[in-house]
Order: sequence, then structure tokens, then C-alpha cells
Amino acid sequence: MAKVRVGFIGAGRIADLHARAYRDNASGELYAVADSAPGRADTRAREWGATRAYDDYRKLLDDPDVDAVEILLPHDLHHPVTIAALEAGKHVSLQKPMALDLAQADEMIAVAQRSGKLFRVFENFLAYEPYRFATSFIERGEIGDPIFIRVNVVGGGRNAGWEIPRETMEWRADPERGGGPMFLFDHGAHMAASILHFMGPVERVHAMVRITGPREGALQDTVAAISFTHADDRRMGTWTVTTSRELAVATDYYPIDELVEVTGSRGILWINQTSSKLLGGPPVSLYRDGETRHYHDMETDWGDSFRAGGMEFTEAITAGDSVGLTGAEARSVLAFLLAVMKSARERREVAISEVG
Repeated sequence: MAKVRVGFIGAGRIADLHARAYRDNASGELYAVADSAPGRADTRAREWGATRAYDDYRKLLDDPDVDAVEILLPHDLHHPVTIAALEAGKHVSLQKPMALDLAQADEMIAVAQRSGKLFRVFENFLAYEPYRFATSFIERGEIGDPIFIRVNVVGGGRNAGWEIPRETMEWRADPERGGGPMFLFDHGAHMAASILHFMGPVERVHAMVRITGPREGALQDTVAAISFTHADDRRMGTWTVTTSRELAVATDYYPIDELVEVTGSRGILWINQTSSKLLGGPPVSLYRDGETRHYHDMETDWGDSFRAGGMEFTEAITAGDSVGLTGAEARSVLAFLLAVMKSARERREVAISEVG
């Protein structure tokens, strides 16, 4: 069977990680690259071994040899470009978050349903092996019924991570393009998707947020404490954010790390590292029946989640399957984020139904 020919729309910093999925992919190949920056598409196409390069994404969508696209653009472009791609008959993998508001999300879902093409919003955290390892414990009932989740985000200044172009941070700092404060909306999409993945739909949110100091691109010192209850009224959790530009974070990627703890009726599960390795310990730990076990035998490179998730995209197209986040799941993540920002602005508890 012929490989799925994929086009990248957007060839910025994050595209380097997405390109990993096409180095040794039995079901797909990176066939074309489109980027509006002068010369970038040609340079990236040569770098990644793609056949074609375009300076306008519409030219890529007009290419009948392109079967599917990965949309790797600023958030304000997700809605129009996704609709254009689906209407052009392409399968779509879209970088998170889905859109800027729920009206956009609903239109995207409707167009995807009419098109008959695969549409997913890619959340690489859910393709990260320690997350999948932890998920298998929960699915097997190792901690009993999950009752409480605690997500802790810690971010700092630059320290041995990869170079982030200034333009990448500038659009995130613009509310019209980035959708809101970076750690509540852009990075927040990772956290919201993780919370819904492990615990199910959220019903009510209360967010206290303090953003201080001068802005450096999209980065400002941020402290946030977000509590929430789930539709299952037995479940609840907290999501905290602490960032300081004075804090050094040893990392291969962004200077940030995410720690997850899920407490169940019979045990406790910890994911001890995600984007970085702040704790320096085992990636996953499990407490059950009076004993704590630590698990090391898994891939812990955060960047590998892009390889795994990208390969799943082309495999799903080949098999005629779906792959998450589906449009409906991504919409739930977006509603959670919008409720968090509304709660922070209005300084009160907000029901998801108020934004939905």
C-alpha cells in the first residue's frame, strides 16, 4: 500500500519535532512543506527530505498529491486553515489548542464531519510514554477509582534547552493570536488535556492567577492555583503553575517541567517528569498495598512523543481508524481553558456550561 503523503503547513520551531515521525515511517512520508517566511519552506524541505516546497499553504492544499496535512501554525490560524484543508479533501492533524473559541471549534467539527476525512487535534503529552505507562496502571485498576489529580507546572529561565526563535514567543504574547496567557492557554492545553484524559470531564473551575514582572516575549512570571471538580462529583483536582525567570531548568527543550499525581481509592500514581527532569528520579512511581514501586524501563525523551503521535496519524489514515484528540475531545479541552481564564478574570467559580 502506498504511503500517506503528508504536508506540513508551518515550518517553525515545533516542526522539528513533528518531522521525527517521518524519518522511518512505514505508513507515511513528509512530502511537502509550506511556510510564508521567505526561503524557509525550501530550506526545511531539503533538510527533511520533502519533495515539494510552497510559500503559500493554499498552493500546498491545491496539490493533488498531498493526502494529509499537519497544521503547525499560531492559534489564530487554526480555524481558517483547518477548514480550508478539510474542504480541500485533506486529512488533518492540528496542533493544540483547537481554536480561539467554541464557535470556531464547532464549525471545524461540522466541516470535518461533512468532509469524511480524519480530523484530530494533536496532544503530544498523551503520546508520551510515561503518560501511557501510567494510563495502563489506571486502566488495570492498580490505584482503584481515581479520586484526585494534582498537576504541578514549574517553569524557569533558559538553561541548556533548545533555541526558541523570537517570533515564536512574540505571537504567543499577543492575545489576538495566542488566545490568552501562555501558561493558561497555550501550555495550558497540555495540562487540560492531561486532566481530562486521566479523570474525565470537568464541571466547575476556580482559578486564582497572578502574572507579574516585565514581559520577555510570551514569558512573564506566573503563579496560578486552579481547582476543579469533575462531572463525576467524587472526583476533583488542582493544577498549579509557578514560573520564574530566575529559576534555572536543565532541559533539552523548553525550560519547564510538569509533574502529575493521581490518587485513587487503593493507591497513588506519580508521573515524575515530562518536558524536563527536575526531580531526577524514576519517570513513573506507584504506591499500592503499603509498597512504593519505581519504574524506569521506558522512553523518557519528551520529543519522542511527537514521533509516536505522528506515526499514529498516518497509521490511522491507512487503517481507516480515528485517533485522538477527536474534535469533540479537543472542544472539551478548549472549554476547560476558556473557563479557567473566565474564572481568573472574574475572580469566581465558573461552570463549564457558562462558556459552552
